[in-house]
Amino acid sequence: MEYKHKLLPATVISVCNNLIVDAKLEDSQVVSAFCAAVEVADLCREGIRVWLKRSSIPKRLVKYNVAFVETPAGIVFANPKYSRQLFQEAFEQKSIVDLIDYDECISLGEDDNSKGIDFELKAKNGRSSFVFVTSIYDKIDGCAAFPHAINFFEMKMFDEMMRRKRMGADVYVFMIVPRNDCVQAKFVWHLDALAAASIFEAAKNGVKFLCYGCKVEKNQIEIDRKMEILY
Repeated sequence: MEYKHKLLPATVISVCNNLIVDAKLEDSQVVSAFCAAVEVADLCREGIRVWLKRSSIPKRLVKYNVAFVETPAGIVFANPKYSRQLFQEAFEQKSIVDLIDYDECISLGEDDNSKGIDFELKAKNGRSSFVFVTSIYDKIDGCAAFPHAINFFEMKMFDEMMRRKRMGADVYVFMIVPRNDCVQAKFVWHLDALAAASIFEAAKNGVKFLCYGCKVEKNQIEIDRKMEILY
């Protein structure tokens, strides 16, 4: 995926709340910037280098978004709204080895009553699968760590996945790690016990979890490797 937006380098000077940071641009102007996920804000500690994208919405109060974060171990792509696009491009390029048998990827939305499920995959033999796509940012002991949290809508999504599983479909949670410095993923309980319990129950009942890492540069992000999940 090409990322063609103009980026402004800045340095984090403070974290205002779970989603807003203050950062100093190269001209010494201090601006507020929005983080698209709590996990991204957690990466934005004082002194960390970030790249900001200015919003195109004229009336928006917070004019900037955090697009990339430079951690001590490498750069992180910080906008989860592109997760669906990254998945779709990787599927079309046959980069997702676990799903190589599927020929068609159909994007789902509210009109499809998908309840948070992002894609339906179809194979030539008539088999269907359903996929929920998410990004994970936490890193513990060199591994991408999950889950950080789970919300009401994701709980409803798991319910819908289990319904479709009972109807005979395969169901997947596809986790994207948008950073270069992890080679494995790890399921952990201590970040959010409720989220961990929900995911444990979903896995026990047949939801399949896949994790793939990315090659991340400031003008190009692409899914490039399968990551083993440690439980």
